[in-house]
Amino acid sequence: MMARFSLRPAAAAAALAVAVAIAGGTFATVVGTQVSNVQIDDWQMQGTATHAAWPVWRLRIAAAFGNVAAREALADVLVSSAQVDERREGVELYRRLALDGVPAAQGTLGHLLLRGLPGIAPDYAQSRRWLSVAASHDAQAAYDLSALYRNGYGVARNPQLAIRWLEQAAQAGLPLAQFQLANEYRFGATLPHDDALALQWLTRAADAELPEANLALAMAYRNGELGMARDEDEYWAHVKETEHDLKHVSRP
Repeated sequence: MMARFSLRPAAAAAALAVAVAIAGGTFATVVGTQVSNVQIDDWQMQGTATHAAWPVWRLRIAAAFGNVAAREALADVLVSSAQVDERREGVELYRRLALDGVPAAQGTLGHLLLRGLPGIAPDYAQSRRWLSVAASHDAQAAYDLSALYRNGYGVARNPQLAIRWLEQAAQAGLPLAQFQLANEYRFGATLPHDDALALQWLTRAADAELPEANLALAMAYRNGELGMARDEDEYWAHVKETEHDLKHVSRP
């Protein structure tokens, strides 16, 4: 009869270490403290671009061992998946991160729940909850919260509160908020008409290479608006800037 035997825990751990070493150290690299943010970013880019199994598997393993950056990266990859079950998993990962107090995840979760995803309906109540938590330190969350109150998504419309959050997002440097605030001073019904402030915010958004802002400035120079004289040279300069901006545009 063949003798039966078992390894003591220490011996089993040593055997596992040998197996890992023979395998090239991949597992240890993924789950150990050696995993760098550069590696995680690389896996995230590969996973988002191709949704190949290998980078996603690496992120899953690192996330399972508590690496917060890997958890965020995995959530980001999954919400962009073509599979609705993976998108739902990604939203749930963001929810867990938000509950764990990860600031960026709180804003992202609020943003996703405000817009919804293919196969996943918006949840305005939960969106407002997380955007309200994140808005004090996250310009995009403040902008999203402004949109929620402006449009009455799940709440009564509140133009004054919408403007408050819009101003906070603009002051924090979000170009789209700066552009919208300029339009509020130029065309809106909530703020008093003020061409000087409209031009100030429009210029800040244009300096940040927002295409809409540069195009609006171009038209203002062509038509002699916002207290400016007509200027064909400035018109064409901002048209060219708009073309340049459109080549580099990126929206959440």
